[in-house]
Amino acid sequence: MNRRSAIGLSAGMAVLGASAVSPGWGEPQRNDSAGGFRWLHDFARKGAGASDDTGTLQRAIDFVRDLGLRTKDTSCLPSLLIPAGRYVLTDTIDTLPWIKLRSVGGVLLDFSTMPVGRDGLTCRNETMLPSTELRFPGNRSPFLDGAGGTISILGAGVARAEGRGIVMGNRQPSFSGEVRDAGGRNVVITGWRGALAIDPINTYLSAWHSCRFEQNREHGICVASADGKSVNSGERMTFADCTFSGSARAIAIDADSMDFVFDACSFDFNGDVVHFGPHASFGTVAFNHCHIEGIDGLLVDAAQAGKHLRTVFRDSIVLPRHWKRKDLSNTPRQLVAGKAKFSASGVEWRFESPAQGSLTALIGDEVPVESVSAMSFQQVHALPWRGSVINADGLFELDTPGTPAGALTHWSASVTAGADFAGSIVVAGPAADATAATQSSASAKRKQALHVSLPDAGNARFSVATRAAFPVVPGDVLNVACSAATTGVTGRVKFAFHFDAAPGVPLSTSESQSAAHELPAAQATVPAGATQAMVTAAFIGWTGQLQIDELAVWRSS
Repeated sequence: MNRRSAIGLSAGMAVLGASAVSPGWGEPQRNDSAGGFRWLHDFARKGAGASDDTGTLQRAIDFVRDLGLRTKDTSCLPSLLIPAGRYVLTDTIDTLPWIKLRSVGGVLLDFSTMPVGRDGLTCRNETMLPSTELRFPGNRSPFLDGAGGTISILGAGVARAEGRGIVMGNRQPSFSGEVRDAGGRNVVITGWRGALAIDPINTYLSAWHSCRFEQNREHGICVASADGKSVNSGERMTFADCTFSGSARAIAIDADSMDFVFDACSFDFNGDVVHFGPHASFGTVAFNHCHIEGIDGLLVDAAQAGKHLRTVFRDSIVLPRHWKRKDLSNTPRQLVAGKAKFSASGVEWRFESPAQGSLTALIGDEVPVESVSAMSFQQVHALPWRGSVINADGLFELDTPGTPAGALTHWSASVTAGADFAGSIVVAGPAADATAATQSSASAKRKQALHVSLPDAGNARFSVATRAAFPVVPGDVLNVACSAATTGVTGRVKFAFHFDAAPGVPLSTSESQSAAHELPAAQATVPAGATQAMVTAAFIGWTGQLQIDELAVWRSS
């Protein structure tokens, strides 16, 4: 065994002491621990080499396991204390939720020389122990407890490893033992294919506190089964004050009936934050007071998943700066896709530059939105979802192709005196530079746009305005944005909000003008007394063929 600096036995007994004879279930049972704990080095074989600690750790675990099986009671078992130091492990360590591995100082469980296809620790409860009236009493505390110093679990490396750092759950439902009330505290898992894998058979009520799942290639958490079915699993899987970073998917779920709660957690620089596989159906993933930063993929990807899934975000911060694609700006883009229900309240979105090209909603059109409220934006405002647009026909898709611009149902068009122009609805494809990962579903389906031919003089002023007013509430903040392009010179756009106290009773006008060559957007606060509003967008100094793909107004929710 590698030499370590360890806290003395007497100090450990003072902190963790317990009676050497403890009552079992129904009758007194002999407790073979020294004061309620055993030191790991007690299980080292004399004369054994110092290069491999696998046998020592597994013998210690098996010792406690045998105590529980022999007495048929897990309520009075000793904890296994691991002194500070590095432990070289060359094979999978098998443990149970009622066996407690506790650090005394910083502990490194180093699996880096283990064959790359093997898992680090497995936590299963494949026993036939009766539950007794206490219902598995030994489970109710972390089976990995780094409260006395962090427990780090190191794999073979992000590029090489094929195993997972920790695997929880049984492999078949025939055992009466359950993996419940089990989890970890102050644990770091890094250098694996995935950090934590959950086999959803009799696995539930798991809690992880102050842990880091970082720099693992495919996932931070993965739930999967061969047929996508879970058995008595998924209830209240809780993570508090944890960090998930550097994985293709922070949370990957491909089984049914999984309910996860993340409180005060950080999700830093992942591909997808939540990814539902084709077998995922039923279940909720909830985020409360979380910080989410660096997303190359999607905040929620449920494109392949089944029905009855939900994601909920409350009082959290989303900074979707790209993780690896440094060439891409942090601009508004689609972040939620698929059939999972979505709700968000009090979410602060942090974008650093305006969108270039199409106006993309953060939430795809196909997503069932339960509620979106109290959204906050820093620097750049974005359209949360197209269901929040309050003006009619923002995508110019409700009139027949070929309709003249002056005969649109929901828009009126005009041009400065003396300027020649022609306009019509024509077929227009999606933005050419949109990628599969970030292209909005609406953009992918978009077939129509408003096309206008403007004179080459450069002094034409083409305006388009909502034909009918839309209702407003004093104090609301309105946003307007336009996605437009031209084959000639790109000019400026001037927006005007016209507020009415009542139909036909003008109240006030709020105007703003974009700088040249920027995607135009504007914002206005509804004044007191206003009940309805209309919007005008004037295109100044544009020449050639002007294409307006979208002109949308929405409230800051």
